[in-house]
Amino acid sequence: MKVITCFSYKGGSGRTVAAANIAAALASSQSIAAIEEPLDYKVAIIDLDVFSAGTHRVFEIANSVMQESKSCIQDYLLGQIEPAAHAAEGGISLKDNAMDGFASRGARGNCREDLTLVPAKPQPGDRFIVAKYHENLLLELILELERNQFDYVLLDGEAGTRAMADIAIRLSDLVLMFFRLTWQHVEGSYSVANFFKKKEGSPAVYLIPSCVPLTGEDDGVYQATAPGLGELKDNTDRIPEDSKLKELLEKDRDGMGYFYSRSLFIHDSLILKGGERILVYDSLIDRDRAAADYYHIARELSERHKPK
Repeated sequence: MKVITCFSYKGGSGRTVAAANIAAALASSQSIAAIEEPLDYKVAIIDLDVFSAGTHRVFEIANSVMQESKSCIQDYLLGQIEPAAHAAEGGISLKDNAMDGFASRGARGNCREDLTLVPAKPQPGDRFIVAKYHENLLLELILELERNQFDYVLLDGEAGTRAMADIAIRLSDLVLMFFRLTWQHVEGSYSVANFFKKKEGSPAVYLIPSCVPLTGEDDGVYQATAPGLGELKDNTDRIPEDSKLKELLEKDRDGMGYFYSRSLFIHDSLILKGGERILVYDSLIDRDRAAADYYHIARELSERHKPK
């Protein structure tokens, strides 16, 4: 089994939507929409953004459903629940009615029914101090998922270098670091990437630009004459050029820069405006650039990091 942590230095990078779409692509069982060839892995995704839960919304599960649940990740971390019990009862799979919204958009019959979300409860007022024993509990849960023959576990951690984000990284075999093409994201990601390079024993780290604007005439989203298009395109090209991040990634083309050097970015999607959800199975939007990007990243991961 491989554990993949999805991380971002700042919020707003599209990390959670990417994590959910990549998990869904890894669990694909049929070719449809953006799924060129099914990858057919048994996949779980755990929402570790415990104070800003949101992964359930990408699967189109209402907040009210999660607030009434007694089996969210916070309940496991604070309630002395056995790992085997939470692995069996704390996940929501495609077979559950709560997943009907996601299933109805093309996933039913095209995605493995054992794709499992281990959700967090959207109650930001209920805060607690993240401690070392929480890491031990999460490790026990991950080992239980391995015993249940999951191939991949994705951890959707917090943004920034905070306690739960640190735990997610320490528990992972590899880290996907998402960043937008803005100065705050690029410079912050550069600092974190340098830290990983210097720290002995760090997991494999890949940097992936996300929410990359579609600015060409052939992209079919923006008109070439739209006001501000030229400036948008210039900034998209210039910010990584002017930063040390591009140099760092190009020097490490088979490591941190693997996706960057191959232009495997996550491009913008007008489909997602105001409605963050899983795109990869939706045949009505099968020409959406972001949907194809999520699938191609999942396929590369499955080839470079096959589960043992």
